[in-house]
Amino acid sequence: MEPDRTSLFDDFVRGIRRRLPLLDSAVSFNHAGIAPQPLSDAIADFEVRRGRLLPGAALDSVAGLKKEIRAAYGRLLNVPEQGIAITRHTAEGVNSIAQGLDWKPGDRILTVNVEYPSNVYPWWNLRDRGVEVVTVPERDGRVELEEFVAAIVPGVRLVAISHVEFASGFAFDLSEVSRACRDSGALLFVDVAQSIGILPVDLRLVDAAAWPTWKWLMGPLGMGGLYVSKELLPRVRPVFVGTDGMLPTGDYLEYRFEFRPDASRFEYSTENTLGLIGTAEALQRTLPLFEGDFAGEAARRVWDIGDSLTAILERRGISCYSSMRPRERSGILSYVVPGGPAAVASKLRAGAVEVSVRAGRLRVAPHFYNDASDVDRFTAALARP
Repeated sequence: MEPDRTSLFDDFVRGIRRRLPLLDSAVSFNHAGIAPQPLSDAIADFEVRRGRLLPGAALDSVAGLKKEIRAAYGRLLNVPEQGIAITRHTAEGVNSIAQGLDWKPGDRILTVNVEYPSNVYPWWNLRDRGVEVVTVPERDGRVELEEFVAAIVPGVRLVAISHVEFASGFAFDLSEVSRACRDSGALLFVDVAQSIGILPVDLRLVDAAAWPTWKWLMGPLGMGGLYVSKELLPRVRPVFVGTDGMLPTGDYLEYRFEFRPDASRFEYSTENTLGLIGTAEALQRTLPLFEGDFAGEAARRVWDIGDSLTAILERRGISCYSSMRPRERSGILSYVVPGGPAAVASKLRAGAVEVSVRAGRLRVAPHFYNDASDVDRFTAALARP
């Protein structure tokens, strides 16, 4: 008898857990922050080669890695790899768009009043050019979609939102926002830091997007990605330029100021090779969660773990703040703690359970590999005197 889907996924999960020695002594429910990164044989192998080979030969051994990463991102995000650039973090991607467009006095940017700072400050940096940033409020853990869409009016040149809001976990219906932007002629920029790797993300709905690798992708620090649609690409002037973003010439002294034809023009200089290796591995781990028999299983397991944690907390008088509506729920759960969350977070950390505090609330973010034993550790830590 062939193994069923559940047992195959359980095998996949066990393989991930074996590469997380952290789980021998602690557990992370903070994948919306800095997630654990599984041990990597490929990174260790490259360091051995780098120590034994000439630098050029070592780099030749990982040639083609950037193309592999762009292709994997393209599969994961449902867009052509030509629209993908490898960056260092979300902020680099946001700034590439914010500083690269030709803004005019009176242009408006529409956003939400609870965005992560990386999706705020780059837009605020345009205010001295006469660009106005306007916000729609989040209320009780939700952004009312009708209210937000109604604010996409003439004069709004760009809408900048997070697919999933970092503090509350509210997930936008990108199809509705995208339709409103198309109807009004506004550009749509989306920070997908809190959805890539856990929720399906279809970047065909947006004009540009940015993300890091070290949250739900469980990849390396200091790596990220940028997507720019084919239609928008000619309108975004690279702010940082260098050798790697230009069409290659036969010799470094054959200067030719001509950008590469795709989004790799934003990859202006030497990349972090270890980061590239870690990113490629993270994507190899993540793609099965969204393709074939495993599609949708990760989110289902995260929601099951989240329901268990919510029940435990609610028995202690700690109420869930996040929207639990099916089209608005994400992997992030935010809780209102009477008296404030600091003491609870400190108690959990003392019990080797990592959570976070955001916007004055307790935030938990389990991932697909977390299981009942991790929930038991959470329960035990919470019961500590």
